[in-house]
Amino acid sequence: MRDQRDAAKPSAGGSRPVNLLTVGIFSALVLIALIAVDVVTLGRNNPLEALSPHYYMALGNSLSFGYQPNLDFSAGFADDIINDLRKANPTTTSQPISTEIVNFACAGETTATMINGGCVGQFAHHGSYSGAQLQAALAFLRDPRHQGRVSPITLEIGANDVLVDFDDKMCAVGSSFDADLARMDSNLTDIILPDLTSALTSAKGARAGDLHLLNYYNPFAKVCPNSAPFIHEVNDHLQADAAQYRIPVVDIYTAFGGDSGMASNICTYTWYCSPRFPGNIHPTNEGYQIIAHAVETALGLPGAGPSLGGAPLTRVTPAVTSALDARAPVVWRDLRRAT
Repeated sequence: MRDQRDAAKPSAGGSRPVNLLTVGIFSALVLIALIAVDVVTLGRNNPLEALSPHYYMALGNSLSFGYQPNLDFSAGFADDIINDLRKANPTTTSQPISTEIVNFACAGETTATMINGGCVGQFAHHGSYSGAQLQAALAFLRDPRHQGRVSPITLEIGANDVLVDFDDKMCAVGSSFDADLARMDSNLTDIILPDLTSALTSAKGARAGDLHLLNYYNPFAKVCPNSAPFIHEVNDHLQADAAQYRIPVVDIYTAFGGDSGMASNICTYTWYCSPRFPGNIHPTNEGYQIIAHAVETALGLPGAGPSLGGAPLTRVTPAVTSALDARAPVVWRDLRRAT
């Protein structure tokens, strides 16, 4: 073994031999510094790429899940929205911005099971989670890897709390309606809406995601012309609940035709009149497209016009104006600014 003192002696040329370990460490430090500079520059020049990927989150019951009685679960309104959102995403100079869907919706969900778990369709989620849907959503939103990257969020919940109170054979409202409606209000305003808005609010008080609540069409419009007040009361309560937390409401009722056109559209937009699935209130492919278009119009998705084969969405604009500001920018509005 050579003496360590010999290894330190100058070479014949008068210079010290270069230590390979020192060179390796120095090179690694330079490389790390260059990468850090690149990341900072990328974040300053194009923040969206630094935050990539982005997520669209769908929460709710069978409508958000995309249920159809023919067992086609891949053509719901959330599927339509994510497909259109991906088309709207620009390709930047480096790479396309990734946009993914997180669909935690559960068929049969009520406001109570959303909070506590026990959804009847809990074994058929699009998203992988156990326990209550609300807790899964909150965990995802609070994850540091996802903060500031989840927008929009659609919430569609409450139908299963109260639709059981309408008898479409007798065209009559049951005696439990008022109590069930009050329970829906309480679950929304005491737990679901404040928890979601809290998870979307930064330490400085700015809301980082664009959360919208959906109201409901009237599946009984054709068989029970007197059912409109029932659905109006449900939707009025949803509107009032959302207003407490400055959450805009997408007017699906108007999109399906409103009071004047609901009965004539309901057999096309839902399976209710189908000989194969009579009385099934879930949307058809066309109905889900109507819902998706109403959401996209409310959110300002590029290319979303005022109507799609149904009534003009005149009641959507006043309901959503307050959310389309700097407090809660939607992903595609940011994407347009990045191009």
